[in-house]
Amino acid sequence: MTSPARQTLCLIDAHGYLHRAYHALSRMGRPMTNSRGEPTGALFGFAKLLIKILRENRPDRVAVCFDAPGPTFRHRAYAEYKAHRKEIEPDLKFQLPLAQDLVRAWGLPMVVKPGYEADDLIATLAARGVRDGFDVLVVTGDKDALQLVDDRVSVLNEAKNIVYTPAEVEKKYGLRPDQLVDYFALTGDASDNVPGVPGVGEKTATKLLQEFATLEAIYRQPDRVPEKVRQKLLDHRNDAEMSRRLVVLDREAPIDDKPADCRPPEGSRPALMDFLRRYEFNSLLVELGGGPRPTPAVRPSGTRTDGVSAAVELPARPAPAAAAPPVERRVRTVLTPADLKDLAADIGGADQLAVDVETTGLDPFACALVGIALSTRPGEAWYVPVGHRLLGEPPSWPLDKIRPVLGPPLADPKIPKVGQNLKFDGHVLERHGLPLAGVAFDTLVASYCLNPSRPNHGLKTLALDLLGESMTPIENLIGSGVKALTMDQVPIERAAAYAGADAEVTLRLKALMEKDLRDQKMERLFYDVEMPLVGILADMETAGLGLNVPYLQKLSREFGDALSGLEKEIHGLAGETFNVNSPKQLAVVLFEKLKLPVVRKTKTGYSTDEEVLRKLSDRHPLPARMVAYRELAKLKSTYVDGLLELVDPKTHRVHTRLNQAVAATGRLSSSDPNLQNIPIRTEEGRKIRRAFVPAEGNLFLSADYSQIDLRVLAHMSGDPALVRAFRRGEDIHAATARDIFDLGADAPVTDEQRRVAKSVNFGIVYGQTPFGLSQQLGLPLPQAQDYIRRYLEKYAGVKDWVEATLARARKDGYVTTLLHRRRYLPEINASNGNLRAFAERTAMNTPIQGTSADLIKVAMREVAAWMAKSGGRARLLLQVHDDLLFEAPPGELSTLAPAVKRVMESAVPLDVPVVVDVKTGPNWADLKKERAGA
Repeated sequence: MTSPARQTLCLIDAHGYLHRAYHALSRMGRPMTNSRGEPTGALFGFAKLLIKILRENRPDRVAVCFDAPGPTFRHRAYAEYKAHRKEIEPDLKFQLPLAQDLVRAWGLPMVVKPGYEADDLIATLAARGVRDGFDVLVVTGDKDALQLVDDRVSVLNEAKNIVYTPAEVEKKYGLRPDQLVDYFALTGDASDNVPGVPGVGEKTATKLLQEFATLEAIYRQPDRVPEKVRQKLLDHRNDAEMSRRLVVLDREAPIDDKPADCRPPEGSRPALMDFLRRYEFNSLLVELGGGPRPTPAVRPSGTRTDGVSAAVELPARPAPAAAAPPVERRVRTVLTPADLKDLAADIGGADQLAVDVETTGLDPFACALVGIALSTRPGEAWYVPVGHRLLGEPPSWPLDKIRPVLGPPLADPKIPKVGQNLKFDGHVLERHGLPLAGVAFDTLVASYCLNPSRPNHGLKTLALDLLGESMTPIENLIGSGVKALTMDQVPIERAAAYAGADAEVTLRLKALMEKDLRDQKMERLFYDVEMPLVGILADMETAGLGLNVPYLQKLSREFGDALSGLEKEIHGLAGETFNVNSPKQLAVVLFEKLKLPVVRKTKTGYSTDEEVLRKLSDRHPLPARMVAYRELAKLKSTYVDGLLELVDPKTHRVHTRLNQAVAATGRLSSSDPNLQNIPIRTEEGRKIRRAFVPAEGNLFLSADYSQIDLRVLAHMSGDPALVRAFRRGEDIHAATARDIFDLGADAPVTDEQRRVAKSVNFGIVYGQTPFGLSQQLGLPLPQAQDYIRRYLEKYAGVKDWVEATLARARKDGYVTTLLHRRRYLPEINASNGNLRAFAERTAMNTPIQGTSADLIKVAMREVAAWMAKSGGRARLLLQVHDDLLFEAPPGELSTLAPAVKRVMESAVPLDVPVVVDVKTGPNWADLKKERAGA
């Protein structure tokens, strides 16, 4: 007879997870707020964690433990405990009590005790749980909790997806869990200001405890300790013993909570659903079976009673009135000739046609077409299987049978096409002999226009947020990870329902988005700028860029040899061989062998990042060589070897993805490979660019806007001095240098003075702070402040424009470009100074950068139209920031160059001249400026 399985007690460290969720979002620069401007990112992440833990572990008992505000017994024992920690950020502070409200609304047992940290409450409940016969699962990322691990207590680090058992702890530390208190006492903890023993690192502490077992045993036999460590231990014995008292968790905290009473709630919780609606966690509502309700409008109201500054509500569409029930959608699968005839009749006379393709992958130039979904009206859709290969399924249609029926309407420009990411669909259909014309409305692009800062423009998210419809995740069909299927292995009827929904939903989204675009005066931006770009970008991606593969292979070998040489040089400077790619081994060499000063410690040890290495470079040559090694290694792996992996073996060209709905400024981005970030200021970077070549018999032509951001600033600010300088054709950086260095009107300007002035000019455009300028130029802060002050005195119109722009942003909650592109800034009135400052810098630079982005997009549209009319062989290949790259036969350059220059300079009229520099050459690195009139 087997004994019954023990029940599980789950103990969750709330504060630890809230802190990690908040700082993770802050590091990404994407703080999450709701429509009232309230910070919600940490709260959302915490709620997601609770859902995951409860679903995946199904504990019999659960308790959520919080830190209590105020000092703890550790502060009384050691006044410097956590003394170096910064004050909690206001936006995180705002969310901490809300997390407790969330737990109460959920009906989960909550434990908090003044004077004790959540770790101590967890330790106490874990000890009681074991005594009461429970197996205990502690959910935390705090390493201190690992001291609790034994055969009945395990620790789940959810972020790393690791469950720490005694074996896992020993694998990580080389020690038993019960030895970790002594280990932490020796090594200390910089984040909590626990001193430890200075000079005793992780390796030394591990060796000592592997030999002596305990801290007490080490101090009983100090003579057995190696001499170089012994004196450190003796000199800092008090520190070690104090550190031990600080890191050991209290397993007898005075709380009344009993594990047996910590039952999770059963059934639905209306209070929880109301809480999630209040903070606009619509996706969690659907996940938990509730539904979004409209959020009442909130007008600007100054300061809230709780001390958190109110933010302006985004003028976004409110959530639907309730969670949408399953849509009454009819998806008809085309399996017979009669079905195909009915489909032809439906789409032949359609006034709009939604299109969605299902494929075997996400590379539009390599994937196979599996099926085509079409919809002409809400509530109805068709699915045409063309590539399913599951045994026992009805046969898919051969493409040669489908092309005569679908080809004409798909290629008919008079039938407007609707879809989500139609550039992808168009690539796939084109490759399979079904060209797509009449691309009229892309919901991905519309979402991007309506709110470029939205973290996700995906169809599933849009359907949930705007329609209240929870669509089937693709993982439900194909699975995930290494065992995932491809779409051609999915039963036809399941694929039909999925794909039909994708097509049909875009029609309903279109109806909503059309009104929003009209209401927000974005119709011109969407229809005249962004939508024409879809086809242009598709053509550019199809064309790709040529690569000199033999040259790039040679460059890979050259960089590899250079890396080997650097590695030998580093080993010589270190006096030993070690893995230069291992930060831990490098740290040992730098800080233990070479005795260089520790610049910064992290939770995993000494930092050896680029900033640290540069600071150490004036003390020893090794750090500087490590910087050079890492830079070259990145160039080799990311660009040289990365390009070789992505080149099409048949055409010797790479086909980057030009992403239209990523950058919040409105600029395009490039990926797979990213061709916008290839360095050009280093010789190695120029060597990489030299590998890009035009098609045989062609030359490259580059057309680059000159100082376009500053010209846009002059136009938008109307500053008389700035406008006058550009109209006179002056060197704007030299003119600024004369002002900030107090030079005469005709005084010569040195290269260094012009460099400083250039940084000041562009720093103003990008919202750079005096501190940022001082760091960039290596200047004392007062000098950087003085340069900015002098600039704003000279160009007072710029100062007035900045102040007016910030005032409008605080009032409206957004800023706009010249073509009315909006960027919402919910953090512009945030109580968190860092978030507010970031929003203010964004408010200053977005109208400038965004207008520059709009301008080059209009130019691309006009250039593409001119090229189509000219009938030449020139092709537009790439856009990199303010530069367009073409390839053309040499005989066409005399016509192409002046035409491109003329069209780009007149694309969007400004109050100052727009200047385009044109260069030509045999590769991307060796481009020479075209002579005037050439």
